[in-house]
Amino acid sequence: MRKNLLNAKHSLVLFAMMVILACSSSAFAGGVTIVIINVDGPNEGFNDPTPAAPVGGNPATTKGAQRLFAFQHAANIWGSTLDSPVTIRIQAAFNPLGANVLGSAGPTYLVSDFAGVGLYPGSEFPETWYFGTLADKRAGTELHPTPNFPDINCQFSSDFNFYLGVDNNHGPLNDLVAVLLHEFGHGLNFANQVNELNGANFAGQTDIYARHTLDNSTGLTWDQMTQAERAISAKNFGNVVWNGSQVTADAPLVLVLGSPEVRVLTPPAIAGTKQFGTAAFGPTISSLVSPITGEIVPAVDVDEDGGAAAFTTTDGCSPFTNFAAVAGKIALVERGGCGFAVKGRRATEAGAAAVIIYNQLANVNAAPPGMAGDGINDAFVLIPAVSFTRADGLAIVGQPGATGFIGKDPTIRAGADAVGRVRLYMPNPVVSGSSGSHYDTIAFRNLLMEPAINPDLTHNLKLRMI
Repeated sequence: MRKNLLNAKHSLVLFAMMVILACSSSAFAGGVTIVIINVDGPNEGFNDPTPAAPVGGNPATTKGAQRLFAFQHAANIWGSTLDSPVTIRIQAAFNPLGANVLGSAGPTYLVSDFAGVGLYPGSEFPETWYFGTLADKRAGTELHPTPNFPDINCQFSSDFNFYLGVDNNHGPLNDLVAVLLHEFGHGLNFANQVNELNGANFAGQTDIYARHTLDNSTGLTWDQMTQAERAISAKNFGNVVWNGSQVTADAPLVLVLGSPEVRVLTPPAIAGTKQFGTAAFGPTISSLVSPITGEIVPAVDVDEDGGAAAFTTTDGCSPFTNFAAVAGKIALVERGGCGFAVKGRRATEAGAAAVIIYNQLANVNAAPPGMAGDGINDAFVLIPAVSFTRADGLAIVGQPGATGFIGKDPTIRAGADAVGRVRLYMPNPVVSGSSGSHYDTIAFRNLLMEPAINPDLTHNLKLRMI
């Protein structure tokens, strides 16, 4: 029995790496035809007549035509890589989407329990959702009952300044072709259909992506879990991987050895790989010749305002009073009261080997922040600085004598687990529309399907499709 579900799950709204998918033409290369359904109105989006000088191998002379050319270029790259007998249709438009909203993309329908035609195998598992694009490929025929129905729907910001060349010389701009390749990946089934906030499956059944989402902490894939277990797994940073055999086999072709890690080593009750943020000052983890290991010591300093809200004895904003205990150890300080670089400087002055800054009560549910410098204290920070969630910081405070590791593990590839399976992006807290449906940002070399378009990505899709 075939099940079709139209307009399945909300379209994926992604970050500032967002994108563009649109036009009104088709691209054929290799084994697939990609038809783009342009739903822009007159004089907007792909129909924008604004004159534009040719750029980076894009010969078009209007803004709309350049968008179209870049899109066709990206479609040709995917077309030469895919092998499907069924045309892929993408409905797209450019619209003003507001500040910091760059775009969204997702499947228009899901299919499960479908048969194949001839040598095509049909669905691999019963009661399992597939995106229309992948289902059609496995079925060997168009499964949607409406002829020429679009497989992917998307819209993107007409106000965002993308680089429209096709030569990858994008400079400081986001490269439209790279972003298009990323979005195509989502439309081609690189995304799950699970609500990570509560662990619920879409319409009561699992999906093919979730069947390959493995939690190393439990040894279970998401289709084997209860709803409550999936909700926990969706925040299990560093411990959820893609278990597909081809991805694992190809990972060494891309990911380099030397995974940057921050771990609590002891006691066992709080031990494990921790989610961390990095600093714009001090040595980076990747620059360390040897990892830093040792006791994690909560720093104590002077409460500069005598109990008022601005300062505490744990914020590291003044010289440490327990500097003898901190010397040579990993200092632990609380966020707030002063800038991150001040805290890093105070830890350096106390002789700490590294510093961990954990979120204060005001950011109790926030992810570990990226830590900006202040242009004054940065140069005085001579040790690595990382940030933690409040929960992870307080867990260490409650365990005197806890030990930690900050550095590169030379036996693990950056973005993989200890046996080479590629990590999925599972931050705490959940980032709706992004958690689970991307590779982990710790991956290096950078991967196309991370939740941000890194500027060093090329247009070589085969190396980026692991």
